[in-house]
Amino acid sequence: MSVEWGEHLAVGVTAVEEQHKEMFRQINLLMDAINQGKGADQVIPLLDFLQEYTVDHFRDEEKIMVESSYEKLEPHRIEHEQFRLEMENLRLRVRTEGGTRLNVLMTSRALLHWLVQHIYSADKDLADHMRTTRGIACLT
Repeated sequence: MSVEWGEHLAVGVTAVEEQHKEMFRQINLLMDAINQGKGADQVIPLLDFLQEYTVDHFRDEEKIMVESSYEKLEPHRIEHEQFRLEMENLRLRVRTEGGTRLNVLMTSRALLHWLVQHIYSADKDLADHMRTTRGIACLT
């Protein structure tokens, strides 16, 4: 199973969209590795990269929220923290249990589902806020 970023996920913030595309790519690589029966020695580096990349992405997004006086900053941060905790749980599970294929695959799919839903709701709402308060030119 592979899910690709598409224009339907565009939020109008070029830097954020590029990060979203990379997150999709990394989650797909993770799911491919699991489907191919790759061992923890190959899955763990993918999880580590995805965790670090996600933290950087959330930091960048939250900086945009602060700079644009986004009124929904705290709920958005809470969503970010929930995703980060899910990633951490998955990493811990793979490190301690070796990660059964079904367990890790289901969790990876849940992460991907979360990402799509987060983009559709919270990130698009942030982009709308920026267009309204600062004009579309600031989004690239």
